[in-house]
Amino acid sequence: MTDMQHIEINRYKDEIIDDVKQLIEKYRKAMDWDIPENDDKKSDRVIFEAIETALAQIKKDS
Repeated sequence: MTDMQHIEINRYKDEIIDDVKQLIEKYRKAMDWDIPENDDKKSDRVIFEAIETALAQIKKDS
């Protein structure tokens, strides 16, 4: 990555964090609808694993 690419992506760091938080919240809400007695901490771990798996697949395919 060039210096300019690092500078540019650093400008978006907070936005990326917010996007990921919103993604986690989206799937937590979906799980809450499907599983009324849902444990948010356990759900978050499952969601994190799914996101990590997706990121690994996307990275592999890129």
